[in-house]
Amino acid sequence: MNPEIPLRDIHLPEAIGWWPLALGWWLLIALLILIPLIIWGAKRYIARQQLRKQALANLSAIETNFKQHQNDQQLVSEVSILLRRICISHFPRADVAGLSGEAWTQFLNSRSHSSPRSQKPHSPVIHFDDESCFALMTGPYQQQQCDINSQKLLDACRGWIKHLKPLSKPLAKPQSKPQTPKAFGSPQA
Repeated sequence: MNPEIPLRDIHLPEAIGWWPLALGWWLLIALLILIPLIIWGAKRYIARQQLRKQALANLSAIETNFKQHQNDQQLVSEVSILLRRICISHFPRADVAGLSGEAWTQFLNSRSHSSPRSQKPHSPVIHFDDESCFALMTGPYQQQQCDINSQKLLDACRGWIKHLKPLSKPLAKPQSKPQTPKAFGSPQA
């Protein structure tokens, strides 16, 4: 070896920086974000399905009871109670609990997937017709037997439960607190 040859020292490459991230790190970050979202969505879906399954079982029990007793007024009352329970469980209580009369039936029809005109002849009934709406508005409060097409009401209720829309936005704005009038002679702020 010739010691007179000028050699330079070995230069190592610069240290690898942490930015930009490698593809594997991006995938890991995406998974850490997506997994909780998927779990949350699955829990909501399962809860909705359980509500739907329980509601359909309750409706079947109501139908069985009706077939034994043939009491239209009791049927309408039980169906109305079931629909209210479903709505209170599925939607904000403040938006649903106070509904009655026409507002109640309009709410039920607005939460179905179709209108009566868009239904095909052999599609399941998921919209309450005028007779069923009238029965749901007045039937629970009547003392005498009401004359309704019970099978049509049960089919509409079953279709409504099966095709219940998820809540996409609040139904109504929350009302502000009512202001109480100040007592006479009280200090004003």
